[in-house]
Amino acid sequence: MPTVRALWLVISTAVRVSPVQSLLCLAETASRSLGALNPLFYGLFAAGAVRHDSRQMVVAVVGLVTTTAVNMGLGLVGTSARIKQLDSVGFAFSRQTATIMASIETLDHQETPELLDKLQMFRDYSGGAASALNALLNFINTMAWATTALVVALTADWRLVILALLGIPRILLTRMTVRWDRAIEEDGSPHSRRANQLVDMSQDVAAGAEIRVFGLQREMRRLVRESVWGWQLPSIRYARKYMLLDLINGLVYFGAAVGVLGWMLHDAARGRVSVQALVIAITTLGTLQSISGNIVGTVKWTAESIRTAIRFAWLKEYAAQVHARYTGTQQPPARLHSGIRLKNVSYRYNGAEEDSLTDITLELPPGTVVALVGENGAGKSTLVKLLTGMYAPTAGHLLVDDVDLTDINLAEWRGRCSGAFQDHANFEFTAGESVGLGEYVQIDNEPEIQRALHAGAAEDVLRSLPAGLGTQLGTRWPDGVEISGGQWQRLAIGRGMMRHEPLLLALDEPTSALDAATEHALFERYAAAAHEAGRRGAVTLLITHRFSTVAAADIVVVLAGGRIAEVGTHDELMRGHGTYAELYHLQAHGYR
Repeated sequence: MPTVRALWLVISTAVRVSPVQSLLCLAETASRSLGALNPLFYGLFAAGAVRHDSRQMVVAVVGLVTTTAVNMGLGLVGTSARIKQLDSVGFAFSRQTATIMASIETLDHQETPELLDKLQMFRDYSGGAASALNALLNFINTMAWATTALVVALTADWRLVILALLGIPRILLTRMTVRWDRAIEEDGSPHSRRANQLVDMSQDVAAGAEIRVFGLQREMRRLVRESVWGWQLPSIRYARKYMLLDLINGLVYFGAAVGVLGWMLHDAARGRVSVQALVIAITTLGTLQSISGNIVGTVKWTAESIRTAIRFAWLKEYAAQVHARYTGTQQPPARLHSGIRLKNVSYRYNGAEEDSLTDITLELPPGTVVALVGENGAGKSTLVKLLTGMYAPTAGHLLVDDVDLTDINLAEWRGRCSGAFQDHANFEFTAGESVGLGEYVQIDNEPEIQRALHAGAAEDVLRSLPAGLGTQLGTRWPDGVEISGGQWQRLAIGRGMMRHEPLLLALDEPTSALDAATEHALFERYAAAAHEAGRRGAVTLLITHRFSTVAAADIVVVLAGGRIAEVGTHDELMRGHGTYAELYHLQAHGYR
């Protein structure tokens, strides 16, 4: 069962982090049980006072003082251990979460609405994973306290069982209220994700410029308001039901309490109920009422925390399922001999009704520059992600030197890939670090970084920076410098050039933000890098909309609607007067 697995996950993590601290946390449980004995000593003292029995009064006082002192000592030990353990377990969960998220081989969880909603719930209630231990300890403490309090009350007078039983319906309804809580989380998560996205967008410099230029401030406020309202509406809707249940419970309980106390007072006046029993009944009245409330609250809190632990377990299982598809142990070849081959490869995004790529069969010979062209949405970037193992084909096989990519160690394969992408990351580190990340072991190697910048035609970007490679990028940081979109892209290209011997160099619209002169200089260096890579049997894959660049490629692949429309050299495709020739002439006409 998911709940049992989640509980075991919480307990095993706590014990693994610190067995001693986990054990000391139970001192608080003993403290709560001792605290529930106080009404017993109050009753003994009152009975001794009525009978003028000083010995009984002293016993009651000593018992009360002793249990209070021990209670405080155990409480301090248990609370201190709990705080330390919560920090340790919380850190352990956070570290595991970061490790799991970073180790998932594919990007499906970043691009599928259903998975994104689950991840959003995990983020919204991520504190619950760390506090699941806290909730579990509270549940144990509450049950120990409630059991002791019930024993004290019921040994005083049997009629108090009536008040205790009145809490059972409320406890039984917990299952329903827990379902309400789950519905609140699930119904609100898409709106929460949208609200967070809009808030992040409002803080983004690029988005902020468009919001102001197009006068979208009021519309953005409306969208944020609607998203937050949609996020909170389930809580508001169910809050009315919670209040109604609490009101009914309170009226029934206190009505019954008045009747039970009146009955006991009547019997006490006739000597059929002792003063001790009456005092215990009066002092436990509030306790008996709060037992069901505390149990319900603790169960709900525990359930919420367990749901987060279940989501954490789901994240682990999801990562394990992805890992299971990538269990290859073979090393990638030192150089490509037969090249990279796609055999009847199809790919469909999770939840999509149609394939993004359908039945792709393609040869990428070693030592070639392959240009991939096609209209937006044709599947070009998807193909790159398949080749780099970011996606797993939903059908067909991707072969590297006739070895299925699933049989190759994916981390090692990616270590032999490099690239530059249109949707590149802007790493706001120093300029040298931003480029050096392309080969992390060389991040401090300035000559290598300079070489990569030269290969990426980005030397002038470096010359424009006040501290050269040591310049902090991004104005959000002290002494940070803002650079243009084209400069960011050229640094990203330099980052893609850091690896000396990639077997696959993927350049996905790498020049979209560059001017024509820079693009020309850059492609000349691409060609030199491609020829160098070709001597190692490497494949250079170039995705671009600029046909002046495409014309120099060894092979041109035209994608249309997720299928291969044409394959050949530039000259062959121009003579064929097909899709490629049509696109080429259209672009050429635009430059006239």
